[in-house]
Amino acid sequence: MSIRLYNTLSRRQEALETKEEGHVGMYVCGVTVYDYAHIGHARMMVVFDVVYRHLVHRGYRVTYVRNYTDVDDKIIARSAQTGEPALELSARFCEALDQDLSDLGLKTPGHLPKVSTHIPQIVETIEKLVANGHAYAAPNGDVWFDVASFPAYGKLSGRKVEDSRSGTRVALDDGKRHPADFALWKAEKPGEPSWESPWGKGRPGWHIECSAMSMAYLGQTFDIHGGGMDLVFPHHENEIAQSEGATCCEPFARYWMHNGMLNLDNEKMSKSIGNIVRVRDMLTEVPADVLRLYYLQAHYRSPLPYNDERMAEALTSTNRLYTAKETAVAIAAGKRNQSADELVRELGDLAADVHERATTFRERFDAAMDDDFNTALALGQLFELARAVNRLANDKRARKRAAPLMDAVLEAFALCGTVLGIGGLEPQGFFDELKVKNLAARGEDIASIEARLDARWAARLAKDWDTADAIRAELDALSVQVMDGADGYSWRVRVE
Repeated sequence: MSIRLYNTLSRRQEALETKEEGHVGMYVCGVTVYDYAHIGHARMMVVFDVVYRHLVHRGYRVTYVRNYTDVDDKIIARSAQTGEPALELSARFCEALDQDLSDLGLKTPGHLPKVSTHIPQIVETIEKLVANGHAYAAPNGDVWFDVASFPAYGKLSGRKVEDSRSGTRVALDDGKRHPADFALWKAEKPGEPSWESPWGKGRPGWHIECSAMSMAYLGQTFDIHGGGMDLVFPHHENEIAQSEGATCCEPFARYWMHNGMLNLDNEKMSKSIGNIVRVRDMLTEVPADVLRLYYLQAHYRSPLPYNDERMAEALTSTNRLYTAKETAVAIAAGKRNQSADELVRELGDLAADVHERATTFRERFDAAMDDDFNTALALGQLFELARAVNRLANDKRARKRAAPLMDAVLEAFALCGTVLGIGGLEPQGFFDELKVKNLAARGEDIASIEARLDARWAARLAKDWDTADAIRAELDALSVQVMDGADGYSWRVRVE
């Protein structure tokens, strides 16, 4: 087993060598909870969910920590607008985020720390920085990190000290010694949440929280630190400076992983810009597998464009996978009079193609995922297998006898469900969910559809073929696909 990953710190791909053999400590920066999560946030969450799943699949014990930023300028600003106390507002959006991520199929990290419940650890970290000469208190009670005291500042991003003011959440202040210095502790202001500290009442600055919380659960040095590409500078650069300045120990994190941004009309999706699509809104339109496939069909470090056409393509692709899985399940229920090897010898290329792709699937899947978590290549293997199943199913003679070949096929789908969170559902469950969400998104009433289906079936029983055909034409115009059987009908939404 040899997992390789791109390390932002070294700017190259490296073999994963963990601090403790067989164990990975991983910290991922969460979101600032002042509103509902959007699908740009969710890309990062899904990427590291898959990193976590694959590490576990490959036999690692993983301590996974992902934080909530529940104390922040943006939360305080929203609180002032709404009149809802800041900590109550952030608690409400923490719960909403948990629900959204559960609906998206994410595994729950082992630790989900909040800023508001880790003030003692944050204060202790700031005290160490002051004692080590890397921080200073201003007369008004603010505490600042002294960037000039840390010569290695910029090693993650390649930015110079004079660039560090760009993108920070801190305005210039008379108490600062240098414009690049950043806030560790902010003195109390009216209407803001605050806690006691050696420098007076106040609250943490943005960056210090992740240093304190990651080290609280993973130690002074741990394996993987993750987040969006937009966090490289200044947030993660500042984390390194604070953490290594406080502990006098390096590296703070051995590997830094960053996912590319989701872009809408060539702009990063951002609440401040207002070009957002909420996760919960998207999941009323498509099953979670579709949104996950949309994210994972591209390499995690690549920028990912978003528009309705791309989401429709992801829907079509996911539907194809589940259609192939449905076919495999149906074939697997057939007679089993021969072994898979015997069938390959007798049925020829169609059976051989399915058998080879299915029995070697895990090896090829793991090779793709071990290569910097290449989900695009891993999914490609599943689509190739699905196409092979469809080719075999189109041969009536092969289809009737191929049940033994399908066990390995369904194991491949299960593996993708386990690691990628795609393809693991029972096909009918996926189609039923798609049916409800797709029609609702188009403003169609499910009860009305089913009433017309019942009317059509009654017309068929009465041999009123004109009425039955007319209703079927109406349903076809709504992309409703009807499958008639001897004892009744079934239906689903047709996806082109």
